Amino acid sequence: MVANCDRDCPLLRRMLIAASAFAIGFSLNAAAQTASAANNPADGQSYSSSTDYRAYLSTDSLLGGSSSFAEPSAAGGSPQYGGGGRSSSYPSYESRWSHIAFEGGFGFSVPIGNDTNYSQASINDGYLSPSESVGYGLTVGGGWMFTKKLGALLEYQFLRQGIPGNYLNALSSADAGGPSSTTGLGGNINTWSFTVDPIYYLPFSHKSGAYVTGGGGFYRKVTNFTEPVESCYFYCISAPETVDHFSSNQGGLNIGLGVYRKIFGEDSNGKFYAEVRYVWVNSPGPNSSNSFQGSGTEGLLPVTFGIRF
Repeated sequence: MVANCDRDCPLLRRMLIAASAFAIGFSLNAAAQTASAANNPADGQSYSSSTDYRAYLSTDSLLGGSSSFAEPSAAGGSPQYGGGGRSSSYPSYESRWSHIAFEGGFGFSVPIGNDTNYSQASINDGYLSPSESVGYGLTVGGGWMFTKKLGALLEYQFLRQGIPGNYLNALSSADAGGPSSTTGLGGNINTWSFTVDPIYYLPFSHKSGAYVTGGGGFYRKVTNFTEPVESCYFYCISAPETVDHFSSNQGGLNIGLGVYRKIFGEDSNGKFYAEVRYVWVNSPGPNSSNSFQGSGTEGLLPVTFGIRF
């Protein structure tokens, strides 16, 4: 057996050496082809294993969804605005200008408290403390919405109240020294303000809800008395002109409650609103320092209908 092995071993060794050389040559050729394909600029691509790692590490891939690192499609040179991998469940884009709010409204105003009565005895003593009748009001403003629900507005409000005829007749009687039914005396009471008013929305649904608001600031109240004055140019015309007035600059407060309805869709900031507020003005009462001109604190209930964005 030893002699036979000695004769066969050289042939076996030659076969093993040839097989090993063939395997090494095949491996070197395959490695050379792989390196050439990876570095060939004509292919327009380079291989990076980091893409595979990102795909395996992607949460969407682990959950069975598509990878958030998906490459843009060949049809579109770049992904859509907001990211090609972003789904429709993401909130829509809003600019900083969407935080700006402005409003405009018109309505009527009802006096309450000591603005609804007067004393004939006080008038006879020279106290000019007129009561007020129902009037109208205008509100405009603008501000900033910190969130969808909370904001702050800088508002200008103008409220014009009438002066009741029974007070004007009583004042005319006192001036005449006896009963009088003079209808020429007229008047009005104007209250305008600049206030800072926080607002908080309480939605009922996607399109409607309620809100609360209130604040304070500067108030100016002016009481005017008018009489008809005749003016003649090519013809004569009689029109009321202010013959006396008194005013005061005071601080004041307001608080209100309203409801709203979105009129341009649930994603729009445009709202139709209706509200009622209580306005309190710390105007002075009649005393010797102001020649008994004044009606004391003023209380009004303005009801406003308008649009707010």
